[in-house]
Amino acid sequence: MKLTRSFFLIIGLNVLLLAFISFKPDKRTLEENPNQINSGPNFYGHKQKPYSPYEFINPPVAALVLKQLDVYEPMSPSYLKNLINYDEPRLSLTQNDHYCDAHREYFVENTSQFFEERFNFFTDYVDNSLTRDKVLRVIGNDMHPHLSASMPKKYQGRRIFDLSPAINIFNAAFNMPAFQHLGKHFSCLTQSSNRVPGVAVINRKDWVAASAIAYAERFKDRTHCFSFDKFFPQTWILAEKDQCEEFFRIFNSKEYKKLKKERTIVYISKIGAGSHRGEGVQPVDDQEEEKLKAYYKNGALCGKQKRNIIIQHYIHNPLLLNGHKFDFRMYMMIASTNPLIAFYHDGFLRVSLHQYNVSSGDKGTLLTNTALSATAFDIAKSNGTFMGMDEEELRNFQMWNFEELEEYIISTGKSNDTNWLDNFLRPQFKKAMVHLIRMSQDSYLKRSTLYELFGVDFMIDENLNLWFIECNSGPVLRGSSEEKERFLTKMLRDQLEIVLGLMRSRVKRIITFVNKLIEENQIYKLSAKEIYVLNLEQRRAEFAEITKNWFEPEFMPSPTNGFKKIIDDNLNGVERYSGLLSPECF
Repeated sequence: MKLTRSFFLIIGLNVLLLAFISFKPDKRTLEENPNQINSGPNFYGHKQKPYSPYEFINPPVAALVLKQLDVYEPMSPSYLKNLINYDEPRLSLTQNDHYCDAHREYFVENTSQFFEERFNFFTDYVDNSLTRDKVLRVIGNDMHPHLSASMPKKYQGRRIFDLSPAINIFNAAFNMPAFQHLGKHFSCLTQSSNRVPGVAVINRKDWVAASAIAYAERFKDRTHCFSFDKFFPQTWILAEKDQCEEFFRIFNSKEYKKLKKERTIVYISKIGAGSHRGEGVQPVDDQEEEKLKAYYKNGALCGKQKRNIIIQHYIHNPLLLNGHKFDFRMYMMIASTNPLIAFYHDGFLRVSLHQYNVSSGDKGTLLTNTALSATAFDIAKSNGTFMGMDEEELRNFQMWNFEELEEYIISTGKSNDTNWLDNFLRPQFKKAMVHLIRMSQDSYLKRSTLYELFGVDFMIDENLNLWFIECNSGPVLRGSSEEKERFLTKMLRDQLEIVLGLMRSRVKRIITFVNKLIEENQIYKLSAKEIYVLNLEQRRAEFAEITKNWFEPEFMPSPTNGFKKIIDDNLNGVERYSGLLSPECF
């Protein structure tokens, strides 16, 4: 009898022990008591053999962890001013709602590819273009060589091509976020894409003018920080009733007539949006003055006429190069918006092929946009020369580099500083770009995957004052001469070094973070395809911090990189703006 009781007692204890060992809390139990269990057979934190910091110790589990940490956040249409059309096919691309899931699966199994010298890219630039053929394909792998802006028309209006999940970098000429959902259809967390929703505020003439007006108001008691007479030509937006009326008061004043007699051209008229290559830009001469007065009935129709016209002070005393007007095409890159990181890059001078004459009615004489010089090249082709130069010589004359300018400045006595470029000109460009970004940055979508390159145009007057003209998203990158091709090729490769450096830094931190969660028993197995992350909200907050952008030491830009940092919101104090602004101007 005693033996039987002992036998059943032993059996019962074994059953309880087995039940305890095999006990698996369900998801609800774990959510209510996340710290009730921190080890056991359903955790993944067992010891592993030594592994690389560039790979996951358990890729399938890493994919499940990332699916919980990387939460899709739809972009508000307001960032694109509601100018979106998700229903219109572009490049015949499908809209795969699970694309970022597919990319995540590729990422966890192929992490080494993200650190290889060659990267995988998507672009729609045409074959034989400088961007696609002489930069991207030289250093990367074209994942969709059949897709471009020159695709056969038979593909238009159809969705037949899936994006490869292996893409690292998107470099598209068209505005992808307007046609594909960012963060779902492309531009996943471990990718980078070259369009920043919200930057139209600086590449539309009317919106950047409005931003500058508001920005100047912030500094009206600190004009040494920013004012119209130091950076941005005073501007009136004629679609705004009060600004329109103010302009016409000045337009009809004795002061204007006096200035017009002295300068000939006092103002320049521009279309506020949608014009490029000099279109819609018109110096306000006698003929244009009459058109403006007629259209607005000399100001009586201000607030009623809705044409998007802006008026700016015309730079009446431009610095001339041997009698030729010129402007600067500079380059600026927003490398990240989460946090904001921006870079400056040298550009070149675009010299008019016509002698400057303020009394001329020829826009090619009064403006410096290179598109307006087409007639000179046509003459050179037909006659053999123009101004005594053949076509190749004309193209070289049209583009001056900074060293040529510095030599000219010193030789003409404008400055005796033999280091004028570094002591004066470059700091002025950088400071102007800092202001341009600061006046508009609140409008940018803040995502770690975004970057964008801009062409920024400036002029300089005979007193060496620098003036902002306009900012262009997606600038034309065409090697119209050998020197220009070399310059642009090097610049684009330097840009990609920065973009890839930030992406790889982000990827390395993601791998380290997920591996640490696994090693420290923070991941609990609920089923073969379902996990539970302990303290999930806290982990998501930590993940959001480590997926912000900053350079890990091994991925810093090389010393020969031509881009120079001007803004880094990871830094504090004057370092945040690379010493370009004093604290009272923050």
